[in-house]
Amino acid sequence: MIASLARTYLILHVPLLIGIGLFFGLFSTAPQAQNLTPEQQQFLEAMDYINSGDRLQVANLKALLQDHPLYPQLLYQDTLKNFDRTPDLAIRQYFERYQHLALSHSLRNHWINYLGEQERWDLLIKHPQDNPNLLEQCYFMRAQLEYQSISINALRQFWLQQLKLPTACQPIENQLISSGELPGWLIWQKIDLAMQRGQLSVARSLMSYLSPTDQDALNHWIEYYRKPQKLIRQLPNQASAFINRKIFLQALERLANRQPEAAFQLLSLHKERYRIHPDEQHQIQRTISLRYAYRNAPEAKSHLNSLHQYSGDSDTLRWQAQIALRQSDWAQLLSTIGLMPEHEQNQPKWRYWTARALDKQQASGAAQTIYQSLAQQRHYYGFLAADQLGLNYQLHQTQPASELSTKQLHKKYPSLALIQELLNIGWTVNAHREWQHLIRQADVHDIQAIAQIASEWQQHNFVIRALAQAKQWDQLELRFPTPYKGPVIQNASKNNIEAAWIYSIIRRESAYQTHAKSSAGAVGLMQLMPGTAQYMGKKIGYTRQQYRNLLDANSNIELGSAYLAYLLERYNGHLVMATAAYNAGPKRVDYWIKGHHNLEADQWVDSIPFSETRKYVKAIMEYKVVFETLLGQQPQKLQSLMRPISSPNDQQAALD
Repeated sequence: MIASLARTYLILHVPLLIGIGLFFGLFSTAPQAQNLTPEQQQFLEAMDYINSGDRLQVANLKALLQDHPLYPQLLYQDTLKNFDRTPDLAIRQYFERYQHLALSHSLRNHWINYLGEQERWDLLIKHPQDNPNLLEQCYFMRAQLEYQSISINALRQFWLQQLKLPTACQPIENQLISSGELPGWLIWQKIDLAMQRGQLSVARSLMSYLSPTDQDALNHWIEYYRKPQKLIRQLPNQASAFINRKIFLQALERLANRQPEAAFQLLSLHKERYRIHPDEQHQIQRTISLRYAYRNAPEAKSHLNSLHQYSGDSDTLRWQAQIALRQSDWAQLLSTIGLMPEHEQNQPKWRYWTARALDKQQASGAAQTIYQSLAQQRHYYGFLAADQLGLNYQLHQTQPASELSTKQLHKKYPSLALIQELLNIGWTVNAHREWQHLIRQADVHDIQAIAQIASEWQQHNFVIRALAQAKQWDQLELRFPTPYKGPVIQNASKNNIEAAWIYSIIRRESAYQTHAKSSAGAVGLMQLMPGTAQYMGKKIGYTRQQYRNLLDANSNIELGSAYLAYLLERYNGHLVMATAAYNAGPKRVDYWIKGHHNLEADQWVDSIPFSETRKYVKAIMEYKVVFETLLGQQPQKLQSLMRPISSPNDQQAALD
């Protein structure tokens, strides 16, 4: 029975997940029946009866469980399955009674969709949503159409702004067409919006409303969109100069991302012919400049400098600063930082690099003042600044101090009992949804105490997200727990790497979720790709079953630790490069270090082309300091880990 429930649960609920990179507990297994309380077993039995349609058994079990924390979930599932048998009054009473639960909001959404599907406009129009999704908006507009309480202009604006409309919206479009309220210019306006956003299917769906000549023009536009390199051989040549200009501009923008040099030449040759406005020229030049920068191309610097003679934005200025960093052009770096908006200049990153540049230009007094300020802060740049001054790191950790007892918290927030029960029966997706809803609504002064309860449940990812949402950054013991201490320390010793490094990877990769799986296919605590796990498993003598069982914490930690050791050896003990390779892959790191000769490591980190990897390396370095402290160790100075970066040939020569 429990097995069939698990299958049903996945079918019903996977489409409701919100993608955030990891699926929380989706792959967890249901608990063994002998570990369940009688009430939990009754709940799961009731779920099977709901799905089989045994109304008598469902009614009996609902009566038994009406005072149990799982009852709202049971009532939700039963109502969801039986909207056609549930009175409107009972549904509205559920909303009122359980308004503190995410379940109530979810049921309301499903109910609105049900009413729309059944065209129950009389009920639907009485229950407008505060933040309706697109499908709900369609249903409400159709209800208003039924009662003639919406203007044609409102329908037109909705049709225009919502590019990809669901099937439920088709009657709205039909109404506009039949009443002659979709003139050609409005259809072309929507086609233009669709093409600018790359929604080719939307543009094609509107083709039937166009004349044969306009259909031909749109087909050419789509062709140039898909093959922008066609501009190099043949310019657009349609009857309408307006359409020719649209085709040229968009194809040129797309070509700039693929062949920036060709795009630059075409812009120079044809900007007068197509009357390219200065702001449009600037946008294309920006794309060309950024593409050169992404590729670390030598042309990037001159293009960015030329761009910033007129104006600069945050992205292009950051890239120009990264190029100056990579080239140790300290005067250019200071100049570029000076062009940034004040709020960016005041960020720790750019304050640190202002100090480094001043130091390099013999303005040590001004640099020391900035270092002193940064060194009082707990982050990557604060630690680097402390190293510059030879100071100890400031961690500013505080101990949990709850004003309410656990009993008082459970009384104030009854959803805690439901969340705990959902976790106990293995319904972690639902538990996570309720947890997120609770944290959004809870008193900020109670967040730390609520997080402490989740910590006692060993739900560390719940804790991390709660404290982050409340911006309670100084609760270090809660934010940086050390579960799995046995396998972590054992594998650190076996592979001659630091336990704090392993913990830093675990926290950043999965937030301690053993069953986490990314959209790219990485699995488990240390988010290993199956191919990497197989390679490392064979190296350390694992059986096929062992290296495939990445959801097992011990196996994942052993394989992940072995891979860290492998990367550390590959990069001659350089922990920064090994960390970057763990995130981006060794091939990319090998490319990024190619041609460098003794580039200082902090410069290299902030000139890594991938923003994700830049953030990742800095986070791991910061986390490592925190974990070393919590493990009772003296934090290792980041300065000692950040040897200069050299290409592989230079590294080997240094060793020889």
